[in-house]
Amino acid sequence: MSTQSIKKKQVSWQTMQGLSAFWFFVSRPDIESIFTLIGISMVLIGFGISPLYIKDKSVSVYIVATIMVALGAGIGGLIIGELLERLFAETPTDIADSWVAGTTLICSSLGILAWIFIVLKISPITRPPLIAITLFAIAGVYSLIYGVLSVKTVLLDDTQITSAWGEGIAFIFNGCAMIVWTHLVTRKMSIENSKIFVICLMIAGVATVLVGIAGVLDAIF
Repeated sequence: MSTQSIKKKQVSWQTMQGLSAFWFFVSRPDIESIFTLIGISMVLIGFGISPLYIKDKSVSVYIVATIMVALGAGIGGLIIGELLERLFAETPTDIADSWVAGTTLICSSLGILAWIFIVLKISPITRPPLIAITLFAIAGVYSLIYGVLSVKTVLLDDTQITSAWGEGIAFIFNGCAMIVWTHLVTRKMSIENSKIFVICLMIAGVATVLVGIAGVLDAIF
């Protein structure tokens, strides 16, 4: 393998790691459309494939990356099911009111936790990125719990299990994870046009936090 090829792969991995903050803009607790499902599926598959090009990756990284791709493909299956339902069902169920939304959130949250494992195994970790990874993990775990409760709510028809404030908190965690990751990891990327990525991700993170705060306040008052 040529030196230029190795450098390209290193830049590609650095870019994927830096853009990890985008996870939480796509992995939303309010999954309402097929387009959101498509976005989550593509992100899972894309991020899952990226570590496979890293030289000397461990077997565990390969397995976890494959799991991410499988999760993305699973959501792809849900997309096909939703499209078929809209074609043949007289009254198709809204995604937000079905188990599909919760299941998708579970898959994306598991993908986030899997991605954290891959980053820890591949990248050199110093204190600032470790702080970002910790917040990343907290947001991922909360989204996973919220997704499980959402599925349970639909299956048991119990509206008391989840609530608007719970969704708002998920948005707040997601937004904070985006902001911190962008500041401590994405901002350090030594690639062309990285400032544009940083600005866009910061704006998206702040907007996500504001949406969460508005949701919590609306639920309380």
